[in-house]
Amino acid sequence: MPKTEMKMTRDQNNSIAPSSWVLLGLFAAFVALLGGSSRPDAAQIVLLRPMAALYLIPIFIFLGRQDLSAIRAPLMFIGALGLWMLLQLIPLPAGLWQALPGREPVAEIGAQIGLADIWRPISLVPTRTLNALASLIVPLAALLVLAAAGASRRAILMVLAALGSLNALLGILQVIGGSSQALFFYEITNFGSAVGFFANHNHSAVFSSLTLVIIAFLATQPEFRFDRAWQKTLLAALFLLVLLAALVGLSRAGLLTTVLALGASALLFRIGWAKGHRRRGQGGGQPSIKPVWALAVLAASIAGVIAIFLMFDRIPALNRVTESGTFDDLRWSLLPILGEMIAAYWLTGAGFGSFEEVYHIHEPASLMLPSYVNQAHNDWAQLLIEGGVPALAILAIFTVWVGRGILAMWRRNSSLARPVFWLTVAAIIVFASLADYPLRTPLFQMAAIWLVGLFSIDRRNPAISG
Repeated sequence: MPKTEMKMTRDQNNSIAPSSWVLLGLFAAFVALLGGSSRPDAAQIVLLRPMAALYLIPIFIFLGRQDLSAIRAPLMFIGALGLWMLLQLIPLPAGLWQALPGREPVAEIGAQIGLADIWRPISLVPTRTLNALASLIVPLAALLVLAAAGASRRAILMVLAALGSLNALLGILQVIGGSSQALFFYEITNFGSAVGFFANHNHSAVFSSLTLVIIAFLATQPEFRFDRAWQKTLLAALFLLVLLAALVGLSRAGLLTTVLALGASALLFRIGWAKGHRRRGQGGGQPSIKPVWALAVLAASIAGVIAIFLMFDRIPALNRVTESGTFDDLRWSLLPILGEMIAAYWLTGAGFGSFEEVYHIHEPASLMLPSYVNQAHNDWAQLLIEGGVPALAILAIFTVWVGRGILAMWRRNSSLARPVFWLTVAAIIVFASLADYPLRTPLFQMAAIWLVGLFSIDRRNPAISG
């Protein structure tokens, strides 16, 4: 085996040691139970971050240099982001700080109270930036757990599929429970909605969309060896369960990403069947079922579920899409304010985590409502507002890295399954982040960084079939 390959790829039988299952499963479990909220004041993070830090102890025992080389790029991206957060906390001389864009209101107040000459950091809310820096412990630990566990690609995707299925099941039970708050983990949440392990139904719905694609990828690719009838039946049942959770949610973004996931799943099935058909043809066998019939059965099942919900008017997200005033909500009203904030803080950013406080400087009287704005509801705009050009540069480099990796898979792979899978995963996250902020929840960060780590492995071996 080449020295550059990670332990994750060493097991050709797609098996994983029990200790690795424990390492991955326990980490996923405590992040799921404690990491579903994006709020910096959520009580659960008091336990979450120390536990993630403690996880680093066994990680460093099992982790080798070879493992780190396979996840070098994701580690560098996390490191670059953390370094820029740290630099935003370093006090600057008064003259230099006052010359930065967007500091005029604070500088004027400082001059009036006799604090014109004090040194200040780039961040306008240093405590929030320090909190953002501390929050990186969860994705960092998740990435190192992935490397140290020595898990196969199959095992990582199975853990994510199981987590997404449990999230869907919990969400359905929450909807059935109605006004009961017993199954909701957070004080500030969407009570009565299918939030699952999350505090926000949008984040749960987008997580369900990712789960649909992961289950479809596992079920359709021969390399994962889900060949037995009971295995295929189980995956089909989980797929319908997750789809059901997405339909009963109140998330419009989740409904749209679910449509994208369903289209990609159908394409993955077609690719997987074609690959299996070629292999059976070479061996002299015949396919047990034609793809048109299998697709018809799957489509009929999905259509039946959707029809039942439509009949009883039980797809809240669809109602929210079609109701009048859908596009007049707060997200659209915020766009001019976000543009103003980008123009003010584009160079160095206002400081990671500072949006909620800095927004008050720009908040117009027309948007002063009983509820308040704690996030931009457009994570790409908020990244530029909080991180400035350096954060945008990190994002641009990451985007090029992902794009080149997918392109290499497309050119060198005999199957289109992997590039289709990764393109769909990227599209779901990019689209969801245009209207919300799923990547600001620790649980979604863990899932995303595991997918990035797995992509890093795939990227280093673009010609692998599958």
